Amino acid sequence: MLGRNLPPGSFKGIQGLDLSVNKSNQQDMSGDAITKGARIGLFDSGLGGLSVLRQLSTRLGDSAHSFVYVGDTARCPYGDRSAGEISHFVAQIVDWISNQTVDSIVIACNTSAAVAGDEVRKNVNVPVIDLIAVTADYVARNFQRIGVIATSTTVKRKAFSKAIHERDSHKHVTEIACPDLVPLIERGMGDTKEMDAALKKYCDKLLKEEAQAVILGCTHFPFVEAALKRLLQDRIQLIDPAVLLADSIAQSIASTSGTYTTASTPTRIARSHIYTTGDPSRFRQTAKICLGYPLDTVNGITVDELTMTQPAISLVEHAVNSGTVTPNMVPATT
Repeated sequence: MLGRNLPPGSFKGIQGLDLSVNKSNQQDMSGDAITKGARIGLFDSGLGGLSVLRQLSTRLGDSAHSFVYVGDTARCPYGDRSAGEISHFVAQIVDWISNQTVDSIVIACNTSAAVAGDEVRKNVNVPVIDLIAVTADYVARNFQRIGVIATSTTVKRKAFSKAIHERDSHKHVTEIACPDLVPLIERGMGDTKEMDAALKKYCDKLLKEEAQAVILGCTHFPFVEAALKRLLQDRIQLIDPAVLLADSIAQSIASTSGTYTTASTPTRIARSHIYTTGDPSRFRQTAKICLGYPLDTVNGITVDELTMTQPAISLVEHAVNSGTVTPNMVPATT
């Protein structure tokens, strides 16, 4: 597997946050490993991880990073699958991403991180970062009563509450499983009566629990942030882990590479090679609904092709730069 040997030491971000997540891991990663100009791989069960890619692209824009993203839409959602299935899917995707000359991997899927994060770290030689620890650090420091909305598996594993209680055992944490949200978002139904009805029952629970903040514990959920704010009547602060992670990495880079500047609001995703195991055209259409703009190119990759070892990025760059597109790619439309 492609990778690099890295110097010992944990990855540190904003205000000393430890982004290595698994503190017992024998292979600690250094913050210096994610440097200006690095190629970062990300993956999710579907298009939810685009919310993470959007934040990283915005906040690391001046650092000239490039990104490789895989959305496993063909097997989405992961939230109700067995741990064995999820681990198998994650191993396939990480193998493929590792062979695309990436310098680090972001698990942009909290279900995957909760089930297989430790195993991934044992088997790759680049930094593997998820969103759970950076979020736990922040909320444990700033709130007493915390809500979490996430997939059934993430909640069953108590991924966020365990991480928060490791930092402060006195925090009150309420985790709520929301199994119906991801399928609706993947179908482009984020702004519908069906979504409002699904969200309302969860928001009512959070209000009853008097949560001060709620963690968007699935990377799909930032795409329904406006509806959540409306239903929560702005009485509970929404926490997007992708923002915390992106700011932490950006400030870590700035501490070693100089200053950086970012947009105040997310800009268009740039310098990214985006793959889906599902229908590229459908993925692009739904991503446009979620992001508010079309992705330039979405590349199709079958589940079987995830076992390929030859880097695919050079082929994609050729297609984009030359204006020719292979059959499983969906180019930008004018």
